[in-house]
Amino acid sequence: MGIPKFFRYISERYPLTSELIDDKSIPMFDNLYLDMNGIIHNCTHPPSSEGDASFRLTEEQMVVAIFAYIEHLFSKIKPQKVFFMAVDGVAPRAKMNQQRSRRFRTAQEAKELEEKALRKGEEMPKEPAFDSNCITPGTPFMTRLSKHLQYFVNKKIAEDTEWRGVEVILSGHDVPGEGEHKIQEYIRLSKAQPKYNPNTRHCLYGLDADLIMLGLLSHDPHFCLLREEVTFGRKSKKSGGLETQNFYLMHLSLLREYLDLEFSSLRLTDGNSTNGNASHPSLPFEYDLEKIIDDFILMAVFVGNDFLPHLPDLHINQGAMELIWGIYKKVLPHAGGYMNESGKINVQRLQLVLDELAKFEIDTFEKHYADASWKSGRHPAPKAKKEIVAFEMARNRGGLVLTKSQKTLFDQIKEFIRSHPQPSSADQLTLVLPFFSISDRQVLQDIADSLHLSLDWDPSEVELSGEPSVVLSFQDAADEGESEIELDADEEGREAIERVLKKWEAAEVIDPEGGPNSFENGSGKDAKKSKKKAKKEPEQPDEEEYDKLLLDQMDEWKLAYYRDKLEFSLKDDHHQIDDLVYNYVEGLQWVMYYYYAGVASWGWYYKYHYAPRISDLKNVDKMSFKFDYGKPFKPFEQLMGVLPYASRSHLPEAYRDLMSDPNSPILDFYPTEFEADMNGKKQEWEAVVKIPFIDETRLLKAMASREHRLTPDEAARNTHGSSFRFIHDDSIDAPYPSSLSGFFPIIARARSRTETFTMPSLDGLELIEGLLKGVQLGASALAGFPSVNTLPQHAQLGFHGVNVHNSDSKNQSMVISIENVWEGQKIEDVARKMIGKRTFTGWPFLREGLVVAVSDELFRYTLASVGGKKKVVSSPQDGAARMSWKRKADGIEHRYSKRFGILTGDIDVLLHVRPLKGLKRTEDGAFVKEYQDNEIETALQLSVPEVECEDERYTEKPPVRIQDEFPLGERVFFLGEHFYGSPAQVSQTTDTTVSLKLAYFPSETRDVALFRDAVARRHSGNYYPSHHVSRQLRISGLALSRITSSLFVVNSQGNKANLGLNLKFEGKSMKVLGYSRKSANGWEYSDQAIKLIQEYMEAFPQVFANLETRHDGGFPTASQFFPREREPDQLVADIKKWFATKKINNLEPVSLLAEQMESETIKVVENLADELNKKRVNEPIKPAILQGLPRQSILKPDHSRFRLQEQKFALGDRVVMVDVAGTGGVPLGLKGIIVSVNTATVDVVWDSGFLGGSNLGHRCSEFKGSNIPFYACLNLTTPQFVVSKNPKPAVAPQVPFAVPHHMARPNSFFKPAPPRSAKAPVTILGRPNKEAARVAPDVPYTNVAQGLRPSQVPETPMSHKQNMQATLNSFSGASRGGRGRPSPHVNQSHQGQQDNVSRPPVASSYSHVPPPSVSTRPSGQQGNRGRGGGRGGRGGRGRPHSEAAPAQV
Repeated sequence: MGIPKFFRYISERYPLTSELIDDKSIPMFDNLYLDMNGIIHNCTHPPSSEGDASFRLTEEQMVVAIFAYIEHLFSKIKPQKVFFMAVDGVAPRAKMNQQRSRRFRTAQEAKELEEKALRKGEEMPKEPAFDSNCITPGTPFMTRLSKHLQYFVNKKIAEDTEWRGVEVILSGHDVPGEGEHKIQEYIRLSKAQPKYNPNTRHCLYGLDADLIMLGLLSHDPHFCLLREEVTFGRKSKKSGGLETQNFYLMHLSLLREYLDLEFSSLRLTDGNSTNGNASHPSLPFEYDLEKIIDDFILMAVFVGNDFLPHLPDLHINQGAMELIWGIYKKVLPHAGGYMNESGKINVQRLQLVLDELAKFEIDTFEKHYADASWKSGRHPAPKAKKEIVAFEMARNRGGLVLTKSQKTLFDQIKEFIRSHPQPSSADQLTLVLPFFSISDRQVLQDIADSLHLSLDWDPSEVELSGEPSVVLSFQDAADEGESEIELDADEEGREAIERVLKKWEAAEVIDPEGGPNSFENGSGKDAKKSKKKAKKEPEQPDEEEYDKLLLDQMDEWKLAYYRDKLEFSLKDDHHQIDDLVYNYVEGLQWVMYYYYAGVASWGWYYKYHYAPRISDLKNVDKMSFKFDYGKPFKPFEQLMGVLPYASRSHLPEAYRDLMSDPNSPILDFYPTEFEADMNGKKQEWEAVVKIPFIDETRLLKAMASREHRLTPDEAARNTHGSSFRFIHDDSIDAPYPSSLSGFFPIIARARSRTETFTMPSLDGLELIEGLLKGVQLGASALAGFPSVNTLPQHAQLGFHGVNVHNSDSKNQSMVISIENVWEGQKIEDVARKMIGKRTFTGWPFLREGLVVAVSDELFRYTLASVGGKKKVVSSPQDGAARMSWKRKADGIEHRYSKRFGILTGDIDVLLHVRPLKGLKRTEDGAFVKEYQDNEIETALQLSVPEVECEDERYTEKPPVRIQDEFPLGERVFFLGEHFYGSPAQVSQTTDTTVSLKLAYFPSETRDVALFRDAVARRHSGNYYPSHHVSRQLRISGLALSRITSSLFVVNSQGNKANLGLNLKFEGKSMKVLGYSRKSANGWEYSDQAIKLIQEYMEAFPQVFANLETRHDGGFPTASQFFPREREPDQLVADIKKWFATKKINNLEPVSLLAEQMESETIKVVENLADELNKKRVNEPIKPAILQGLPRQSILKPDHSRFRLQEQKFALGDRVVMVDVAGTGGVPLGLKGIIVSVNTATVDVVWDSGFLGGSNLGHRCSEFKGSNIPFYACLNLTTPQFVVSKNPKPAVAPQVPFAVPHHMARPNSFFKPAPPRSAKAPVTILGRPNKEAARVAPDVPYTNVAQGLRPSQVPETPMSHKQNMQATLNSFSGASRGGRGRPSPHVNQSHQGQQDNVSRPPVASSYSHVPPPSVSTRPSGQQGNRGRGGGRGGRGGRGRPHSEAAPAQV
C-alpha cells in the first residue's frame, strides 16, 4: 500500500512527472524490475471483478494471465541487461501488522459480499471463490506459482531471442523480504560495485506509492516507475485486454527537478525565490539536493506508511505535505544541517521540526473546538468545552457526527442533489455561511468528497458581506461525457449517491449548547435546560485566562484520545505515553534504516494502532536506538501471524485448530468480529483494523509443539529458499518439465542454465551516498529522460486547477513559466534558421522532427526552389487559415496550461514539423532516418533545436557487410516471388549474395485462397440509406435518428435509462458491425437493423409515438415521455428487459474508420483453420535451397519494423509472424488471419494458441488472438515486398531436410482447437476430467476466461510422413514442444549430410516488384486472385510455374 494518496499528491503538485506512453515514447532501459505481487493480485482477482460474488477463474487461467502480463511488460520496456522479478517473501515483523489487518479485512469483506449476494437471491457457483489471502509466502498456491514462473522463464529463453541477451533473476516467495525491498537491495549493492555505470537506466513496475521513495533514495536520476493508467474521480469497472491497457511512466528525473524548484528558496543567498517563498532565509551551509531528497523521504513518513500510522490530523488530502514542507523550509536554515544522514536520523534536528508541528496541533485544536469567534464576544467560552465532549462521546459510539448547523448545511446539499437528477457541471449551489468554523468547513469538505461534488470557496462574498460562502457543483464525468454504451452506469451511480445520502442522514446530530448529552433526539427536559443556560452570558476572560483554559481543554482532549483510541489508563502515570512516543520515533529510525541499508531488525514492530499526539513528541533529541537483527519468521510462522480463521485452508492441517480450538493458547489472536475505525479517513480500506497484535513468544511456542506433525512436503515448504539466475546457453540440450502436466507443454530444449543467485557483495566496499561521479543530469541526461532544464524557465507554486488523470486539482501545483528565447526575432530570420533543420518537440518529453514550415497568424514560410536554388518564401494565410492557425495556437497554450501547469506565454509563431518515424533500411543495408508525411504544430518557444544525448536507437548507420548482416544460421524469411514469407536459414554468404535453406508447406498457397474465399462469402448484408429506411418503417428521419442512437429518460427515482438501440454513435464516430455504417451520404442501416427496429416498434409502439417530441432542459422524465401511460416507470423497466432478451448490450461498436470481422465469421475462419491444421499434421514439409540471393529478398526479424511499416491489410488476409519483439509472445513463424484493421495495428486470430494469447474481447477462442503492429507480420494474401527472380531454384537432395525452427507447425506450441460444434474450449493443452467453472463475462488483462477447464485432445500416432518433421530442430536454435517431434539424435544424424550438399548459384538479376494495389472490392464480391490463370500460371490455384516448381524430396 505504501503511502496513501501520495501518488495523486505528487501527480497534482508536479504535473509533468507522469507521461502517458506509447511504443515510440519509451526510453531505452538497462534494467527492468517487477514488483510481482501487484501483477499476481490483478491477474487472480482483477479490479473488474470487484463486488461480483459469483466471479470465478480457474488456476490455469490465473497463471496464463500472469505469464501474459509479464510478457507484455517485458516486450513494452525491452530491458537490455537485467530483468529482475521479485515476489514478496516473509516480511519483517514491522510489516506483518499491516499484512494482518489487511487480510482480516479481506476475509470479512468476502464474507459480507457473499452474504449480500445470497440475500438478493443470486445463485453462487459450486466452486469456492478465490481467496486472495493465499497470495502470502508459504501457501500451496504460491509454491505452485513459483514453479510456474521458473517454467515460464525457461520457455521464454528457449523460444524468444529477446530474452536471451538479458540476465533474468527471479526472487520467489521463499526468499525473505518484500519484493520492492529485494529490488532496492539489488540496486543499492550493485551501485557499490566498482564497475557500476552511474548512468544505469532503471524501470521499476509496481503499484505501491512508496516505490516513489525507493526510486528517489537510490539517487540514480535515470529512474522511472511504470504503472497502469489511473483515473481520479468516477471509476468504471469495464476493463479490456492488455492491448487496450494504457501505461504511465513516472519520471523521477523530473520529480527531482520539481523538488529542486520546491526548495529553491533555500538555495538563494538573497532570500529571493522562484517559487514564491521569499520569506525563508537562505542556508548557512551548502545546499545539497540529494540531502533535501533524503529529508523529503523522512518527512513523508509522518503521513503514514506500511510500518507506522500517520500522525494525528496529518492527512495528505488536507494539506499535510504543504504544512510539513513549509515548516521544513522555516526550520532548516537554523538546524545546522540536514535531518536524514543517508538513513541515520539526526534526532536533534528532527526535534526542531516536531516542535513546529506541535504548534500546528495546538492551532488545529483551537480552530476546531475552541471557536475563535468567541474572543470577539459572539459566543460563550464554555461552548468550546461542551463541543469537545459532545463530539468525543458521539465519535466513540461510532459513525458520523454532525452539529445542528452542519445538519442544516447537509439538508441544503441533499435537496440540491435530488433536484438535479441529470446533473451537469453548470448546476451550482451557493451557501452563505455565517459564524462558519473550521470544523464546519471540514465536514462540508467530507460531504462534498463523498458525493463527488466540486467545492470552491468564493472570496468575493466575504468582501461584499463579510461572511464566507462556498459554491458546490457537480464534477465532470471522468471520461469527458456520458458513455452511450454503458446503459446501466447512471442508474448504478444514482443508487450509490442515495446510499451516501442515507449514510449522512443517519449521522448523529449533537447540540453543543445543550451539553454533552443533548442530541437532536434528546429529551425535552435537557433541551429546556440548554435554553436556560444559553441565556446566561459569562464574563469575558482575559487573554491569559483564555490561553490557560485552552491548554487545559487540550490536555483533556489529548487524554480522551489516549483513553479512547489506545485504551490507556493514565491517571497520574504518563509512562504509557512516553513508551508510545519512543516506540514511534524508534519506528522512524527503523524505517530509514530499512530504506537505506536493509532490515535493521526482523523482529521490531510498532506496538500500537495509533500514533502519539504531535505535541507529545518531546525529548526526541535525547533518544538513541539499538536494534537486534534477529532472523525472519519461517513461512508457516508468518502465515499463522497474518491469516484469519477464514483463510485456514492455506495452512497445514497441523496448525489449523490453533485458530478455533477453545483450548488453544493463542485463540485470542484470531477474532472473527473486530472493529474498523475510520480515524479521520474516508475510504474503508484506510480504516484501522483493531485486532490484537501477535505475541511472538506465544505464537512460536504453540507452533513448536505441532511441528512434528508436518508432512515432508510441508516441512520443505516451511524453509527459506534462494533466488535464481537464468542465463541463455545453447549447449544445454535437455528438456525442461512442464509445471502443469497436460496443460503446458514440455520444453524439448530449455537452452538456459539455472543457477543460484546471490546479491552483490560489499566485501570491504561501502554503500554509496548520493550521486555517483560521472552521472549526467538535467539537459545532459540520457535520451528519453526528460528535464525542464532543456529550456530556460522559472516556477512558482499556485492554485492552477491542472487536470491530472481526468480530474481537476483543487490543490497547489508547481506552475512553470517558459522564458521565450526567440522573443524579438523576426519570423523571417526564424524561418531561415529552422526550415529544413531538425528540432525536438513535445517539451519536456522531447521527440525529434523535421521543420518543414514556419508560420504566424498572417504568413506561412516554406522552402521552395527559386531560380534553381532553395529559398524561404512566404505565402499569405487566408481567413480560414488564420482562424485555423489561431485555434491551433490557443489549443497548444491551453493544453500545456491545463494539463501540465506550463505557462507558454503568447504563442506568436508555430513550427510545422514532420515527426521522426524511425529508421528506414536501404537496399544496401544502411539505416537512414525517415520522417512522417503528416505535420504537427508546436510553439516556437517550446522547441529545442539540439540535445546533448542522442537516442541510439535512431542513429543512422552506414551499410554493413552482407556477411555481418546475415551470419550463418541466421533465422530469416524469404521475400522471393515463390515461397514468399517462408521461413529459412542462412546457409552461405558472399560479398554480394546470400544462400538459404528454406522449408514450406505445399498446401499453403491453397490455404490462403480458402481463407480468402471463406471471408468473401461472409454475410455482410445489404445496407440502405436512412431516408429509405425511414420511408420503409413509416417514421420520420428524426425518429429514426433518435431511436438508433441514445435516447435517455429519467424515472421517478432519478435514474437514467437509455431507450435507444445504440446502433450508431455520431459523437464518438462509432458504428455497430452488421447493423450500421456511415458513407459520404450519411448513415446506412442493414437488414438486421431494420428487422430489430420493426420488432421494437411492434413490442413498444409507445416509444415511437413520442419520438417526434423535443424536450427542453435536459432529459425528459418517464412521465413526460410517456404522458398517457399510468405506470411509465414500469414501461421503462419492461423495455430494458426486452433489450436484455435481444442482447442489445452485446452489439459490437467499433470506430467508423476501422474494419472488423463479425464474430460469426471469425468462428467460420477458426473452424477452417482447425480443419486445415489437422490435415497439415501429416503433410510433409518441402525443402529447398536458394542460392545467389540479394539482401533485399531476405527479411530479418529484427528488420521488420524498418521495412514493413507501410503494409496494407484487408479482413481475411493470411499473415505470418515475422517480428521477435513487442508482439505479445506470438511465436515466430506462426500464421493467422486478420480479423480487424485499425490505424496502426491489426487483430489476428492465429492458427494455434500460445502463452499470452487473448480472446480479443470474446470474439475468438482462448489464447488464439492478439493485437500487433503492422510491421510485426507479413501479408501472405497480398504480397507487397516481392523481390522477383525467374530462374529455377536448386533441387534439394533426397535426404531428411532440416527445417528452420521458426517454421511453426500448428501444433508446435499448443494442440489445435476442436471443432466449434464440440463446444470444447481452445486451450494450451488439454486437461481431462475437469468440471466447468462459472466465470464473469468480462475478464481483463488477457481475456483468458470463460471459466471452462480445458478438455484434452487425444494424441494420434505419428505417421511415416510426420517423420519429416524430424528436421525441425536440426538447424541451430531451440525446438518446440508438441507432437511429431523427433528425438534430438535423429536431427543431429542428418545435419552433416545436409551441410555437404550444394548447388551452383544461378547468375541472374533480381528486380523489385512494386507492391500491388490493395483490393477495394465491396463486401460480398468474390475476387479471382489465385484462381486458374492467377499468379502462379496455369497450374491451378496459386501454383508456381512448372519451371520454378519446388524441389522434391
